[in-house]
Order: sequence, then C-alpha cells, then structure tokens
Amino acid sequence: MLVEDHIKHNKRLTFLICGFMALLFLSVIFAFGYIYFGNIYISLFFGLPVAIIYIGITYSFSVQTVLSAAKARPANSRIREEKLLMYKVEEMAIAAGLPIPKVYVQDSNNINAFATGKKPEEAIICATTGALQKLKTDELEGVIAHEMSHIKNHDILIATVTIGVVGAIALISEIVFYSMFWGGAGRGGRKNEGNAIIMILAIILIILAPIFSRLTYLAISRKREYLADSNGAYLTRNPEGLAKALESIKNDTSSGKPKGSKTVAPLYIANPFKSQSINSIWATHPPLDERIRRLRSM
Repeated sequence: MLVEDHIKHNKRLTFLICGFMALLFLSVIFAFGYIYFGNIYISLFFGLPVAIIYIGITYSFSVQTVLSAAKARPANSRIREEKLLMYKVEEMAIAAGLPIPKVYVQDSNNINAFATGKKPEEAIICATTGALQKLKTDELEGVIAHEMSHIKNHDILIATVTIGVVGAIALISEIVFYSMFWGGAGRGGRKNEGNAIIMILAIILIILAPIFSRLTYLAISRKREYLADSNGAYLTRNPEGLAKALESIKNDTSSGKPKGSKTVAPLYIANPFKSQSINSIWATHPPLDERIRRLRSM
C-alpha cells in the first residue's frame, strides 16, 4: 500500500471513531438529564456546561501536566547528543513546514519520545536520553518525524480533548451513580412510570459509558500512531529508519523502571510501561510488530 493510501485510510478510521466518541458524549449528557431530572433537555443547562468546563480545564493545563508527569527538562545544547536532537528537530520542522518546536529531554535509559503542545506554534518534542544514546541517525530521524507528524496532524489537540471528554463522561457517571446510591437521582423519572424501560436503558448507558469512552480513546490513540508512522515515513522518505527505530525499542533491554507517569503513556511513540507484544483492546499503542510490518510494506 502506498504511503498516501495509509494516511487516507487512517484518517477515515480516526474520523469515524471520533464521531462515535461525540455521540457517546451526547448520549451520556441526555441520559444524565433523564435520570436526574426526568427531562433530557434540562441536562443541556446543567450537565453540558459542567462537561465543557472540565474539558476546558484539561485543555488549559495539558502541556504543564504532561511535562511534569514525564519529569522532562529543556535540552542542553552543550551536550553533544542533545545538540544533535535539536538540529534534527529543526531539520524535520523545516521539512514539515512547521514552526520549530521546543526540545525537551527525559532522563531515562529506555528508548522513547513524545510530542505535546496545544497547537504547532507551542509544540514540544521530548526524547529520552536512551533514544539519543542508542539510536542511529536515520532511526532518530524516523522517531522525530513520527512526533512531528503528531504535531502536524493536531494529534495532541485530539488527544487532549478526548481525554477531557473521557474524564467528563466519568465525572457525570459518578455524579449519577452516587446520587442514585443515596436516593437523590431519578426524582423526575418517577413522575412517569411508563418510561421505566427508557430509565433502565439510561442507567445501563451511564454505567457502561466510562468503559466505552476509555476503549474509544485507546482506539483513537492506536489509529493516530499508525497515521503518524505513515506521515513520518512520508516526511523522511525512509520508512526503514522508523521501522529500525521501532525494532530497537522492541529489543531494548534497559534495566530499571521507566521514569514518569502512566498518565502520559499514550503520548509516547511506544508505551514504556507495558509490553507491546500484547495485542489488547486496552493497549495504548498498536503492536510494534504490526507497525514495523506496515512501514516495510510501503
């Protein structure tokens, strides 16, 4: 399959998954209104503003939260490996037609990297010291091109908003659950006993929505990784560089626990906290073997 075909295919899948997430979000808002007030439209005046505020807070503090969780620091141009990283980030930014991101480093023996930032003008690319020391130049270029593609595709914005939606769904579900537990919810619903079936369906939705939203978020994360792989290969015109980098990550035997927080694990090029050989619906990333196979099929 051509690189352009990979990109179009992954964009279509991401669009469909994001659409499902939006539908799930609205369904939870309406279920909240029906269970708590007996009127789905009232939820537009109560549940929707709360959810939007929650998403806004998540968006506003996303960059600081990620850098703090990853324990990342600004790159030091006096260190040879970090100076090379800065040069390569600048080179890939020019090739992608993007503003040059700020460069950060995470002190970790593991081979990894991630990008963050609410928009390209405020983007940050961070690589681990393990990546700088263990990857060859073409492999490092592939990793940086992958992260640059995340920036160009606005994946960080999508991830931040999606995390906010997942959190909002969980928050609303908890409010309804504890209100029902203490007998505070369903007051409006009891006024119309004929809608008992709708009430039951709404309660089931509220219970299952956090699970579905989390699975949808992880599905989006996996599809964006495939898309960034395709775009990164297109950017460098060298799919083999990124493929070899992913092989290096797969075969890395660094000792010690990865630094940082599992909260930001989906942002990395590969999950540093979990084996990537496991193909699970709960995985934050696609299997490395499948990503390597796709790159080498281009």
